[in-house]
Amino acid sequence: MKQLVLIAAALFATEASSRAETLSFPKIWQQVDSGSAAEESSRLMMQSASEAKERASRHWLPRIYLDARTYGSNDPGAAFMGLLEQRSLQQTDFNPDSINHPGNHLYSRAALGLDLPLYQGGMGVAQVDVGGAAVAAKTEEAEQVRLDQYAEAGKAYASLAALDRGLKSLGEVQASVERLHKRYQLGTKSNPVGYSGALGMKALGQRLEALIQQYSAQKQAILAELREFGVAASSWSPEAIPAPAFADRYFELQAAPAGSHRLESLKSMAEMSEKSVALEKGKFLPQLGVFAEGYGFNGVRDTATGYSAGLYLRWSLFNPAEYGAVTEAKLKAASAERYAEASGQEERAELVGLRLSLQALRGNIGILQETEQVLREQANVTETLFKNGSINALQFVEVVSRRADLAVQQLEADLSFLKLSAQAFAKEKSDIAALNGK
Repeated sequence: MKQLVLIAAALFATEASSRAETLSFPKIWQQVDSGSAAEESSRLMMQSASEAKERASRHWLPRIYLDARTYGSNDPGAAFMGLLEQRSLQQTDFNPDSINHPGNHLYSRAALGLDLPLYQGGMGVAQVDVGGAAVAAKTEEAEQVRLDQYAEAGKAYASLAALDRGLKSLGEVQASVERLHKRYQLGTKSNPVGYSGALGMKALGQRLEALIQQYSAQKQAILAELREFGVAASSWSPEAIPAPAFADRYFELQAAPAGSHRLESLKSMAEMSEKSVALEKGKFLPQLGVFAEGYGFNGVRDTATGYSAGLYLRWSLFNPAEYGAVTEAKLKAASAERYAEASGQEERAELVGLRLSLQALRGNIGILQETEQVLREQANVTETLFKNGSINALQFVEVVSRRADLAVQQLEADLSFLKLSAQAFAKEKSDIAALNGK
C-alpha cells in the first residue's frame, strides 16, 4: 500500500512538473547572470584595479597643498622668527632679556605650495605598468568567474532534465512491477518458487523506491542551488533536451583551445611581478623636482607675505629596509612566470583528458540508448510471457532488474557527461552571448 501511494505521488509530481512553465536555459542564465554576487564582486575588483591604474597615471601632475594655522606661543625661537616673518624686526628686539623672555603672542600663518616631480627614477611609469597588468589580471578573473557561473548553471539545468528522464524511466519500471505484483497469486509460503518470486518483486520494488527517492532529493538540491544562484522562478521545468545535445549547443568546445581566462590572469599577474622590478629599482635612483610656496603671516605687529621656490634633488643612497628588494622582486617575477607556465601545462593536460573522457562517454550514451530499446521490447515480451505463465516470477524480475539497472546507468552517464562538459568548457575562452543566441 505504501509503495502504491509513492507511485501515485511520483505520477502526480510528474504531471505537475509537466504543467509547470518550461524555461529555456538562456532564460535561466539571464536570471543567474543578473543576480550573481560572485560576478558582481569580480566586476567591482576589476573596477577597483582600473581606478588604481588611473590614479597612478596622474603621477606627473603637481601636488598642490594648503597649510594654515593659528597658534599662541611664548617660545623664544618662535617669537623671534615670527618677528622676521612679519618683516617688523626692530633694533630693540635684540635685547637679550626680550629675546629670552618674550611675551605670549598669537600668530597666524597660511601657505599655498606646489610640488612638481620632474623625474622619479621611473617609479611613476612603472606603477602605471603594474596597474595595467593588474587591470588585465582582474578582467580575466572576472571573465573566468562569469564563465564558471555559466558552466555551473548549465550543468545544473541540464542535470534537471536528465533527472526528469531518469525518474520517468524508473517510475515506468516501478509501475510495471507493482502492477504485476498486485495480481500475483502464487506468493504464499506453501509455494516456495512462487514465494521466492514474490520476494524478488518486493525487493525490486523497494530498490526502485529508494532510487526514486535518491534522485528526487538530488533534483530538489539542484533546484535549491539554482535559487541561490538567483533564479527567481518558483515553479518551472527545463526543456527535455538530451545531455549530449545540450553540451553541443551550450557547452560547445573549440577546435583549437587557446587557454582559459584563469590562465591569462596568471600570465598577467606574472607580468605584474615583472613590472614591479622596475618599481623597486626606481627607489634607488635620484628624484628631481621643483617646488614653490607662498605664505602670509600675521602677528602682533604686522602682516607680511613671502615665497620660496626652487629645485630639489632627493637620492636615497643607502636604506637597509630596501636592501635586496630588487633581487626579491626578480625572484617573485620568475616564480610567477614559472607558475603560469606550469598551470598552463596542467590545464592543457586536464583538457585533453576531459575531451577523451567525453568522447568515450558520448559513445557509451549512444550504446545505452540502443540497449534501452532492446530491453524495453524484451520487458514487454517478458511481461506477456509472465502473464501467460510461460516464465516464472524470478525470470520476470531478472529482466525488469536489468531495465532498472540500465535506467540508472543512463542517468549516471548523462550526469557524468554534463559534469565533464562543464569542466572542459570552463577551461576555454567562449563567447557566452553567441552560444545563448543560437
